[in-house]
Amino acid sequence: MDEEELESLEFNNLPKDIIFDILSRIPLKQLYQLRCVCKKWLFYLYQNPEFRGFYHKKHKINPILLFTKQIIENPSTQLSSYYIDGTPITQISTNFDQSLVSTLTCNGILCLITKTNAFLYDPITMRITNLPNSNRRRFDSSFGWAFGFSSFRNVFKILHFYTIEKKSDNFHYCQTQEIMCEILSKPSSDLGFESQDEWNNLGICPFDFLGRKNYAFVDGKFYWLIGEKKFNPENIKIMSFDIEMEGFGLNYFPKSCSNRSVECLDLVEIRDFLCLTDRLPWESSMDIWMMEKENKGFPNFWVKKYKIDLMGINHHDVRILGHLIKINGGDCESEGKIMIKFGSQSFGFYELDNEVFTNLAGEINSEGWDLPLMINRKFLL
Repeated sequence: MDEEELESLEFNNLPKDIIFDILSRIPLKQLYQLRCVCKKWLFYLYQNPEFRGFYHKKHKINPILLFTKQIIENPSTQLSSYYIDGTPITQISTNFDQSLVSTLTCNGILCLITKTNAFLYDPITMRITNLPNSNRRRFDSSFGWAFGFSSFRNVFKILHFYTIEKKSDNFHYCQTQEIMCEILSKPSSDLGFESQDEWNNLGICPFDFLGRKNYAFVDGKFYWLIGEKKFNPENIKIMSFDIEMEGFGLNYFPKSCSNRSVECLDLVEIRDFLCLTDRLPWESSMDIWMMEKENKGFPNFWVKKYKIDLMGINHHDVRILGHLIKINGGDCESEGKIMIKFGSQSFGFYELDNEVFTNLAGEINSEGWDLPLMINRKFLL
């Protein structure tokens, strides 16, 4: 055994906490390069969520704001990224040679969707992973997408909803659409490499979507607002999908919001909790309900957690785009702040502790770009 192998062995025999502390002192760009040293370092730097969380907390990493712009003349998409203080990030800014219809993010990885293909893109390594297309007709008839990550299995999962036509009966020829669902699992270790992954057909979606197809991803589950009748609040429900069990379910909907239609509601993730935003277009405030994970033995218990004052803000088109953790001195975690978009081109941060809103549209030259996607950098290693 040569001297280098002996030194590597001695380092790997150190307690995990000491290894974490040593590796966390290395800048992010150099840290990524160390993954090739040995299999154990590859596991720590690339696959271990415990180390990623440790690195994030120590460095108090801020998120990245990613903007997209469609280039009509030469069908393509321009990606531009910034820190929240307005500093551009040239490393993650690039051009994609196809027009995107949707961009999703989870654990620092982007899911880029076109009319005919889907890709996973790592903005740090700039590696693109082509996702298989089991049936091109399905991508042409896409109804919705969801993108999540299983920390238990270290696997990304992409959920794809698409429509098919069917006859209503044998006597009356009437074309109707049925929503089908399929899922693809992609190990994080396979990102950037071709593999033999295949879409798994889950059959007919058991519930009907209504209004927005936005979803929230919390604790390994996707959540959507659904309902049987568009303006009948009594039929609004919350559909869930467990990415471990790969099954659908229904969740309790707070009756206090039952006087709303689905257009007035939205599901978001705040502080790792599922939250429901409740706002009417003519009101200058937004209520945020939080689903407690367990309250007095009752699961899925909803409480009204925040009331956001929208006075002075164009509150006719307001959506929460993401949540930013804020760590104070002494590792005391505060409520943090949420990123809100209002109107078609304006966005900013609302601090939940002191109820102060900061408009970021003037700090970042985003005119002509789609509103930003907030990428949580705590897993960008």
